[in-house]
Amino acid sequence: AFIFTLATLTRYQLAGFAWFYVYHALDWGFRQIGRIASLTQRTIYPVLGLLAISAAFLSPVFGSNTTTPEIEQQPTDNDAMSAIASGVEWGDMVIVSSVIIGAATFLFRKYIFGAKPAQDLTIAQKAAATQKGVNAAVPRKEYDSDRDFVLKMRNAGKNVVVLYGSQTGTAEDFATRLAKDIQSPAVRPLVLDPELYDWQCLASLTDVELVIFVLATAGEGEATDNMEAWFNALASDPESPDDSDIPEFRRADGHELDEDMPLQEISYAMFGLGNNTYEQFNHHARVVDRRLLALGASRVGERGEGDDDADIEEDFARWKEATLPLIRQHLGSSTPLDSGDESAPEPTWKVVEVAAGQQARTKGEFFEGAVVAHDSRHPFAAPVTAAVELTPSADRHLLHVEVDLAGSGMRHESGDHIGVYPTNADEEVDLLLAALELLDKADVPIAARATDPFAPQQSLFPVETTTYRAAFRHYLEIAIPVPRAQIKSLVLPFARSEAARSFLRPLAEDKDAHAATVAAGCMTLARLINAVRDAERQAGTLGEGEEPFALPVEAAFELCPRLQARLYSISSSGKVHPERPTITAVVLQYDSKTEQSVQAKLGSRRCGVATNYLLGALRYLRGDRAVDLEYVSSAPRSGFLVTDNSQLPGSDASDVVATKDGKGYAMQSFTVQPAQGSSTNVRELTMPVFIRKSAFRLPADNSTPIIMIGPGTGLAPMRAFIQERAQAARENPGQPMGTALLFFGARTEAHDYMYREELENLFEDIKQTAPESQIITAFSRDQPQKVYVQHRLAEHAELVYRTLLNGQQKLNGAPKAHVYVCGDAKLMAKDVSKALTALISEREGVSEEIAAKWVSDMRRLSHYQEDVWS
Repeated sequence: AFIFTLATLTRYQLAGFAWFYVYHALDWGFRQIGRIASLTQRTIYPVLGLLAISAAFLSPVFGSNTTTPEIEQQPTDNDAMSAIASGVEWGDMVIVSSVIIGAATFLFRKYIFGAKPAQDLTIAQKAAATQKGVNAAVPRKEYDSDRDFVLKMRNAGKNVVVLYGSQTGTAEDFATRLAKDIQSPAVRPLVLDPELYDWQCLASLTDVELVIFVLATAGEGEATDNMEAWFNALASDPESPDDSDIPEFRRADGHELDEDMPLQEISYAMFGLGNNTYEQFNHHARVVDRRLLALGASRVGERGEGDDDADIEEDFARWKEATLPLIRQHLGSSTPLDSGDESAPEPTWKVVEVAAGQQARTKGEFFEGAVVAHDSRHPFAAPVTAAVELTPSADRHLLHVEVDLAGSGMRHESGDHIGVYPTNADEEVDLLLAALELLDKADVPIAARATDPFAPQQSLFPVETTTYRAAFRHYLEIAIPVPRAQIKSLVLPFARSEAARSFLRPLAEDKDAHAATVAAGCMTLARLINAVRDAERQAGTLGEGEEPFALPVEAAFELCPRLQARLYSISSSGKVHPERPTITAVVLQYDSKTEQSVQAKLGSRRCGVATNYLLGALRYLRGDRAVDLEYVSSAPRSGFLVTDNSQLPGSDASDVVATKDGKGYAMQSFTVQPAQGSSTNVRELTMPVFIRKSAFRLPADNSTPIIMIGPGTGLAPMRAFIQERAQAARENPGQPMGTALLFFGARTEAHDYMYREELENLFEDIKQTAPESQIITAFSRDQPQKVYVQHRLAEHAELVYRTLLNGQQKLNGAPKAHVYVCGDAKLMAKDVSKALTALISEREGVSEEIAAKWVSDMRRLSHYQEDVWS
């Protein structure tokens, strides 16, 4: 645009305009061909620019602006030169020369200025580098063999590398399972974390090797933290990824790469994990897939897309069924995908019971030694300073929990998330220990080490030595249903009786049977084992050569994914309470949908791991029964057991019926860790937490209006925003402030209106400078007809529209006000978006298609932000 603007500034513009339209025509054509888009940007555009300038410069030769003489004369050479000289002024010459020099500088920028600097390190990489004594602030420019994943793969004798982009651990778990599924003499996979390796080495792969990407999408279409550097390199233009620059790959052998398609020799497979309730469904995998294809790579099979809102396990199974044979074929393997062999698989982990005198970590430690920066891998043991019921009269538990980050070095801003590592309930832990026949040695020190010496993770747990009990309590997900594929690969092979095989085969091979029995009943591993044994007992005596069902602990460790942190939107402002983030959460409990789930003492009630852990913390702090485990057992057990059951801790929790409180909630037992140095008379405890940064942010200018829609616990980040706006209003009463509207919804006003008094007081402060600011409520059960926040948006259309206008007469495009939505993604968020679109369409007198485009533009400009979940 700069080149052609200057071209048209010259005295003779006709040729410049002509070339301008030629440029646009060619530009449109080239953009239809994605693979040469970068070529057009780097070469064709500057050449067209030079032609336009030349045309403008030479236009006097082909047509002068002087009046045609009455008598036609044959021009001489001197006459032509005079015409050019009179047609071109010194100003034109300066402009033309400057543009030519600028275009030449652009064309040869690599030789003049050198290559682009290496990508900056991610936050986790900086922390890791700092721990190693490296200056993490300096980007890497030189080749580092330790970060060459292709070299590592070859040194390990592998020919497939599986790279995962994982935020919560699901993609990592899928990648590990996938590697085991494709393992054969000809297919030798290695699973690696891309954060620890350089993307530049991708071009070093050959056509007899393969890279498989298993990529989750985080937030609103973002790359996961551990894929951030790779994604930024492949998609350097976040607004238009397909127009990104070509990354500067390198090969260790010095082989010259094709300048425009440097990945011509590599092949890859792709599976994405997402949730279709989000607008940017599987955006991470889709963008990486398109960029790899544009750079010349060849994909094996179709891109798989898992939908967590439906059945991501079945999506993964279907993709594997279609793609794995192609992967084997690509690598020259004749081994069939499923040979029907039900023999026990080779274990991934070797469990070693270490000497009794060796110190075992039993408190849920996540690292050993000092830590420079706290993050998801190095959480901070934060003291819990408050835990209260927000709505005591309601029929459910709604919690407010506050932690202290003093001394952690962590800071949070309004809109960020706090990650909490929960603890599994003692009932669930002991139920699994009993099913695995490990109760008698639950507190024996153990180490779990990888059987593959080249595995990227050599120890299953973040500490070298722990116990069976601590492993299931702190480090593994034991309260989730067992996936169908894993019943087939890791449970069925250990069935040594016909009764056990008859029970397990339908669950392993029939997705409908699995959905009805395992998924609907939340049949955990412990309940599945007990169900198999029940089937054997009902069948009577075992046949000749048959054995009772027994699952090795190594298989159990492989069946249980790593216990993941739960993320909560912080409900307090980082400016108002810089070291005191708060959590607002509803305790999750529900009854299983099938009686086949093996009730196992807890009845049909299933309990969310994290929210019930937070409830356990509240019970401990308010003075419920808690037993100091140090004085009740000679085994290395520490902490306080919070339990309402008088039988505990005298017997194992798997044999105790859970009590219920006045709201009908099962009161699970939890072992909590007191704060360091706390006395027995003062109840204090800590929980491992970290801060996860978010793009969910208030506008920098307080004069910008904000519309917040946060029903239920979706109020959490809105409370933080309101605290911040109220403080700004108190501190700067003379400064202009935009209107703040809060749409809050709940079931009933009397029992579910959380933070009511605080919110009303905060809005009184905001109204001093923004008088139209207000809270608009929607209590769905306080009238015969259900009323939700989207209905209130329509009812207050005039106020909402006026807030969107922000002083304008008409919108004529995306509003400048900011809209925030937090809560349910499946229904509420979509209904709110539709309601806002309809409102704009009606008030502006435009079609819903145009209004929808304006809302879409708001999203692109970060004026419409969502923090939603399903």
